[in-house]
Order: sequence, then structure tokens, then C-alpha cells
Amino acid sequence: MSINNTSQDKVNNFFKNLENFKSHNIFIHTDKDTSLKHAKNADNRIKKLSQIDGELFAVKANIKVKSFPFHAGIEEFKNNTSLEDDPIIKMIKKNGGIIIGLTNMDEAAFGGSTSSSFYGRCLNPRNINFSVGGSSGGSAATISSGLVHNAIGTDTMGSVRIPASYCGVFGFKPSSNTISNKDLILLSNTYDTIGFFGKNLNNISNLFNLVNKKDYNTPRNIKCIVPTQIFEDQIEANVLENFKKTILVLKKNNIQVIEKELDYWKPNLHRKALLKIVENEGAKNLSDLLINNRSKITKLLRSNLQFGQNINKTDIKKIKEDLLRLKIKIQNIFETFDLILTPTTPQSAFKIEKEQPLNQANFTSLANISDLPAISLPHNGTYAQPFSIQLNAANNNDKILLKISSIFEKILQ
Repeated sequence: MSINNTSQDKVNNFFKNLENFKSHNIFIHTDKDTSLKHAKNADNRIKKLSQIDGELFAVKANIKVKSFPFHAGIEEFKNNTSLEDDPIIKMIKKNGGIIIGLTNMDEAAFGGSTSSSFYGRCLNPRNINFSVGGSSGGSAATISSGLVHNAIGTDTMGSVRIPASYCGVFGFKPSSNTISNKDLILLSNTYDTIGFFGKNLNNISNLFNLVNKKDYNTPRNIKCIVPTQIFEDQIEANVLENFKKTILVLKKNNIQVIEKELDYWKPNLHRKALLKIVENEGAKNLSDLLINNRSKITKLLRSNLQFGQNINKTDIKKIKEDLLRLKIKIQNIFETFDLILTPTTPQSAFKIEKEQPLNQANFTSLANISDLPAISLPHNGTYAQPFSIQLNAANNNDKILLKISSIFEKILQ
């Protein structure tokens, strides 16, 4: 192994470079001694355990890492320490991955700007005047900063893919039954899904190949559908221009792209419906914080949870029935098409002094509602802010999605 490419070098370089990003509030906990210990073990192994052996991983603070703080950005839980590893962390460690630290996030994973935790706002390494998105913004920022090449987050309505888009990195949400969410500090037990960030697609694929070891053939003739109602969704001019250029590039490279209205999918309406389910489940999962009027949570989180608590059961039942009908119709699309193609978000990263756009999860929430694997792929657009496209595939076609994404990555980079 090259003297400049050891795992111990990676750890030491990480902590050296971290000094340049202290003011960004990206990491909220690190453990240099333990990281160096595991790095030394990796360097001393004659044979690598896996493709991730000796690689550094950043982890969102609502995921258990043994002996690390475990609080999901909630001040009331700030003194909690995890006594065990989440199953995904166990798998990473078993295969030689090194957990370098915990990343900043929105309080209770309820937000879209990574600014509400008691650690303060996480700044975007691409441009500190623009949001990293949320709620997994810290994990996206670790990749964008170059501090690590691998990070773990959670995605409920787009909380991996939106920050990935705003930070110009890769973000992947698997099908929900692929990775257990039961050990998280849950916001929504139905929709919270552990997802991955990477500097490139190989980072994500190397990790997911350990989760799902089956192999699949890539479709020969890739066929995408672009739901035309997205063009009516207040898409920023720069995002629309970049997306249309992307479609042309894909078509020139023999990717079939069909534009067609899916009149049963109302992006804004269905995003709002999903949000009500998340708020309702969040009120149940975090009920102890609501019962105690003195619990240390922000007024905004308390207000959102109280709203969710007060949604009546009849309304929740109706919303769930409506979302199930949409899910069935969306999954039927994949009898004809391989992918649903959209921009990841209707806008690029917004300025931090502005309110977060209400519609930023309009496109990403479809994958959560319909339980689709989805990925945000960065594409070099013609504007200063990063631009990404989102690919959605059929439920449990995660490996096929990653294989197709590798084709798109080569076309678009």
C-alpha cells in the first residue's frame, strides 16, 4: 500500500482538513483515537475485507453508532449515548469501514435546511450563502467538502436526495424494505429510509453491494418517462433549462425519453398529503417530547408535532387510502418504462436568508409514497448552483437503478 494512501493517512488528513470547515457545522462529533485504531487494523490486513475496507464514513446523528451521541439534533436528547450500532453501521464496520463521525441534521429530521438542530446551521461548502437542504444536509456537506467520500443519511420525503442536489453530490434512497429503520430515532416509521451519499456512484454501489449481493442485467434499451405535470410546478428557469438540455443529451445517447402526463399524480397535493402522515407519525414517535411542556425542543418542532397529533383518524385513513392508490398506479408504470425521470428539485439551492421553498420535496416525495428506489445524479449545468436529475425505478429494482445510473453518470459527466 502506498505510504500516502493508507487508511491512517486518510484519518489524519481528515482531521487536518476538518479545521478548514469548523465554522461550517458539518460534523457534530468525531473520535480520532478510535478512527486511527480501526485505520491501523485496516492497514495491517493482508487481504481487504471488502471494497469499503479502510474507507471513511460519516453518519447522520439519528443513526446509532456505539459510544457516539445519539440525539437526532434534539437538545432534550443531547446527553444520550448509543450503547449499540445500528445494523447498517454493524455491516459497515464488519466490512472494514471506519466511522469517522456524526453529521449535523435538522432537529428530529423534521426540516429541509439543516438549520434547526441545537448545533446551529450547517453551511454549504459549495457556497456558504446557500442552503445545504435537509434534513441530511450535514451528510451531503461532508461529501461536497471533500472531507470524506461516503456518508449515511435518512430520507423521509427527499432528505437524502435534496441535500445531495444542493451540494452537487450523489444521493441514493433504496427501497424501504432493503435496510431496517427500526433502530433510528424515528420521525416516520412508515417512510424513514436509510440512504447513502457518495462522491461518485462507485462509493454508493460498493456499499449497497454489501446490502444486496444479487446481480441483475442492465436493460438493453433504457426507456424513461418524464411526467409533464412537473413543468407546471413553478420550476426555476435555470433548473428547467438544464433539465431540457439533459433530456437532449440522453436522447443523443440512445436513451428513450417519453414526455407524458400522469394525471393521477399531483406533485404538490401529494407532497402535502405525505407531510400530514409524517407529522402524525412523528407526533406518536416523539410523544414524550410533547407530553413534557419543558422538553428542550424548538417551538417549530413542537408546533409541527402538535399539528400532527391533532389530525383526526378519519382524515389519516383517507390520506393513506389516497396515497396507496397513487402507489399502485405509479408502480404499474414500470411495466412499460424503466425509469421515471425528473429534476431532483424544482429549484437549485436557495439563499439561507430566505424561507425554505415549500415545494422542494414535490418531486422527491413520489419515491417515498410509492416505495421506489431513487437517486439524485449531479450534472454540470450552465449555472453557478449545482443541478441534479432524479431517477426512480421499480420497487426492489435498486441494483438495476444503480447500473443504469452508472450509464447516465458516464453520459452526463
